[in-house]
Amino acid sequence: MASRIAPHLVLTMFTHNRCQLCVTAKEALEVVRQRVPFEIKEVDIRQPGNEKWFEEYKFDVPVIHANDEFLLWHRVNVNDTVAKLQEILKNAVREQNDNDDNL
Repeated sequence: MASRIAPHLVLTMFTHNRCQLCVTAKEALEVVRQRVPFEIKEVDIRQPGNEKWFEEYKFDVPVIHANDEFLLWHRVNVNDTVAKLQEILKNAVREQNDNDDNL
């Protein structure tokens, strides 16, 4: 039997230092984290090496990815975000179970 590893969420927040919506989004994400555990990484799109993200999101920060997939942008609605993250986790467990069944 394969050993199970609990699904893990990593949120990446694309931001920059003059983004007031980003401050509000971070506060909302802390509330979300009380209900759904996740790790969060911040990427300052204005820093050297992040040119790709600057070009993609320069007018849209904050942008949040969950496990490297787009999740949301601009404003974080706590209940909607919790529901989306729970769905991602549920799908990850389902996929893991399907993979175990194929062993």
